[in-house]
Amino acid sequence: MRDGVFRYDLQEVASRTVPGQYGFVALNNPKRFSHRRPPADMQMLVQPFDPNQFNFNRVKEKEVLFEVRRRRKDEGQDTAEGEGHMIAVNVSPIDRGHVLLVPEPSSCLPQVMTLSSLQLCLELVSLSGHSGFCMVANSLLAYASVNHLHYHFLYIDHPHLPARTLGGREVNGTRGCYQLTRHYVRGFGFQLDSDPQSCARAIFQVVSLLLVSGVPYNIAMLRGPPFSDPHAPSDPRHPPSAPPSLVRTILIPRKPVLGLKQLYQRVGPPPPLFAASCELALGLIPVMDMETYATITEEEIVAILKEQELTEDEFSALVDKLSSYNETKS
Repeated sequence: MRDGVFRYDLQEVASRTVPGQYGFVALNNPKRFSHRRPPADMQMLVQPFDPNQFNFNRVKEKEVLFEVRRRRKDEGQDTAEGEGHMIAVNVSPIDRGHVLLVPEPSSCLPQVMTLSSLQLCLELVSLSGHSGFCMVANSLLAYASVNHLHYHFLYIDHPHLPARTLGGREVNGTRGCYQLTRHYVRGFGFQLDSDPQSCARAIFQVVSLLLVSGVPYNIAMLRGPPFSDPHAPSDPRHPPSAPPSLVRTILIPRKPVLGLKQLYQRVGPPPPLFAASCELALGLIPVMDMETYATITEEEIVAILKEQELTEDEFSALVDKLSSYNETKS
């Protein structure tokens, strides 16, 4: 704050676990909504990068923390691969430690998730020694506010977070793609055991299906137990005593959000919450005011989130397409 990097300080942020079966974590950070940069209007799931709109090549030098690169060994030489990937502070943070990953910033990639960037996200989460380190991201029409490829990383120290303990059953005909169980909205799950490239391919296959089908999505990555763990608790409020053993990815296809700029600039009382990646994929619920923070119930949260999920028929159609594609491929 003293260097003028952030739009507000985080001294007023508070969190509480919302009573109920899911264990939602409410987060009171009103300045996140009142002080953030106005989002751009998105009209399509895939839009060309527009250099005239805000993008992360315009951030101030003091906002850039460092860059990351993969290293490879060629004939005994340890060399860095290609262009670096920017790590910058989020000037309107959700909570402490909130940064942005911008893959290959000078390539000016639109907000369409790529295979290589998904693999990079998996690698970064798995490299962290902090069990609360996680990634969240939104597609266009799913609350992405900047059409320049980016991912959010932050620390969430809540072992009861719903995304850490939900279960899954493997989708027929696939390897490594799970249909979520014990979750409040329909979605897919993936788990990284040891091979980030294979896991990224499985995620990217579903992301590609969603793009072809015109379906927006929210995504998160965090540490947790295997989806198929028979010893995983049936009650998300009681996480396993063992430390999280792998990186799990939660991918939520959802209904499109049009007129994002108008949602933030609306006249009258604000909605209790916005259903983006934190809310739909993680179960972290940032709210706009202390009254909502103190009084919001699990029933109210679930009702708002379910308004954004695909219908059972829409989701089943995606599962069938995914199964058919993999059966044909095999």
